[in-house]
Amino acid sequence: MKKTSIALVIALALTGCKEEAKEDAAAAQAKSESKEVVAATKTQTTDESGLSDQDKLAYGVGASMANNISSLNDTYKALDIDMEMVKKGFNDQIAKQSQMSEEEMMQQAQIFGQKLHFAQKQAAEEEKEAKLAENKKFLEENLNKGFTATESGLQYKLVQAAPEGAAKPAETDTVRVHYTGTFTDGKKFDSSLDRGQAFEFSLSGGVIQGWLEGVKLMEVGSKYQFVIPSDLAYGPVGRPGMPGNSILVFDIELLEIVSPEEEAQRQEG
Repeated sequence: MKKTSIALVIALALTGCKEEAKEDAAAAQAKSESKEVVAATKTQTTDESGLSDQDKLAYGVGASMANNISSLNDTYKALDIDMEMVKKGFNDQIAKQSQMSEEEMMQQAQIFGQKLHFAQKQAAEEEKEAKLAENKKFLEENLNKGFTATESGLQYKLVQAAPEGAAKPAETDTVRVHYTGTFTDGKKFDSSLDRGQAFEFSLSGGVIQGWLEGVKLMEVGSKYQFVIPSDLAYGPVGRPGMPGNSILVFDIELLEIVSPEEEAQRQEG
């Protein structure tokens, strides 16, 4: 996305630079005052490439622009940009022999922006569909590993049974748990154990749906592993460090049900 933004800004800047130069008197004055600096830089020694520092700067800017446009072309096939015409347009504009007026160039820059937006949207939709298909396959295969699925699609497996007669939380209770969260590839993204502090929350809300449903299946002292489909987690939006449509795996130990008295005392304090 960074490259996309740079390329679009460059396209708009190229078409609008002449008008901006006319309107920005301060910039024009600064440019005039910098001529001596540029001239001095040109006299700097060259290295094996035969280019001065100022030449490298100019060459690098041109190469970076070409790289950005080429990258867009490779990423979004629907753009179908003719790179030879890009080079011709660049060279003609530098030589002040452009075959388009400023208005026409601005119009084409806007059309390019629209095509790019459509191509990005199309690519995102294709990526989403591929991810959902991958998720479906994973969840189907995971049922062969000792997991049980609820009607909502939540998958769970008992890892450690609770002591006999242990209490089971109701949906109005507040509970304390220890947990470790990973992605399907085993990469850990969060853990109360690593922080050394149990996590407390109400089963009436405040956490993802997969947790609300899963912890209600547990008894105090038990440990479960839950595989939570994306629609019971953070959905297509995701969150920082967590891509959209991610399946989440949680190992949860239910430590205790917080007594109403303790909860009331804490709220009063």
